[in-house]
Amino acid sequence: MQHNQGYPIKFRQLLYLKALAEHGSISAAASALNMAQPSLSETIAKLEKSLGVQLAVRGARGIQMTEAGDMLARGGAELLEKLDELVTQVRHCSTEPKGKVSVGIPPGLSLLLSVPLLETIYAEYPDIRLSISEAVTGDILDWLDRDRLNLGLVYEAYDNANFSFEPLLVEELFLVTAPDNWEGEIGPDGVALDSVSARDLERLPLITTGYHAFGTRGLQGKVARSLGIELNVIATLDSLPQIVEMVSRASAYAILPHGAVHRQVEQKRLALVRIKEPVIRRTAYLARKRTQAVPRAVDIVEETVKVILRELVEKFGIEGTLPYSPEIAPVAELPPEPKPDAA
Repeated sequence: MQHNQGYPIKFRQLLYLKALAEHGSISAAASALNMAQPSLSETIAKLEKSLGVQLAVRGARGIQMTEAGDMLARGGAELLEKLDELVTQVRHCSTEPKGKVSVGIPPGLSLLLSVPLLETIYAEYPDIRLSISEAVTGDILDWLDRDRLNLGLVYEAYDNANFSFEPLLVEELFLVTAPDNWEGEIGPDGVALDSVSARDLERLPLITTGYHAFGTRGLQGKVARSLGIELNVIATLDSLPQIVEMVSRASAYAILPHGAVHRQVEQKRLALVRIKEPVIRRTAYLARKRTQAVPRAVDIVEETVKVILRELVEKFGIEGTLPYSPEIAPVAELPPEPKPDAA
């Protein structure tokens, strides 16, 4: 492709020719363009010379466009109109974010984040159409790679040239129980005064999601294998709200972050028990595909996610660290395992 300086026509020349065709005389066109007549005549003459064709003929009734001149004037007018539209869109893009933004969020974070994120974007940026998909990390990364998502919140960060990962929130995982299902005393904040060791989990009936590789269950399994214990998973259910409901009915226990159940804890329907030896933590990351274009609307949604997470942590006293603090060691430091398939 040739560089712009190799083109025989400049946008300025098209503008002059368009004015000449519209006004029908050198004097009227020059006046409309706020330029001297000789300069306009010289510009048209240079354009004719570069194209090797006559564009206008001076006659008794003024300027008459030739067939070539009329074709170029009409086509040039369309190009100039499209250029104006493009400039307007570019300027509008820099001031008013708009368009569709697709975000993937894991179930635990979705319970905490999705509704306030949707409400905030709708209220503050009405021209952004936000779409949230709830899925596990593997699916979210796959959809990012296929350009089905603009942003993803995930629980795994890989050394991968395709994606960038920014730590957002370090969550402590708790044993979640119905208050009536716990023999010990529960504090006013909904956290039991006693804790359990990770080995104690072996004797408790647990309900988890069916997703082995990613999310909370994958992290639980990693902890269990590092301690040489077998978790007593009595059932799996791929619906986090239903798991929360079962636990609140004292049918089982679950291992979840505070953010996923903060409303139920506040309502005294659930209680949290700290897990020690080791403490179980996981890090949520904001993932992007490196080669994907980043419209301003996507940047707006990303910043809104960070603001809302910070506000929720502060407002509800969510047990989490934000921003990421390197002195909080995530469970990723346990013995590494082979990377799971993304499917």
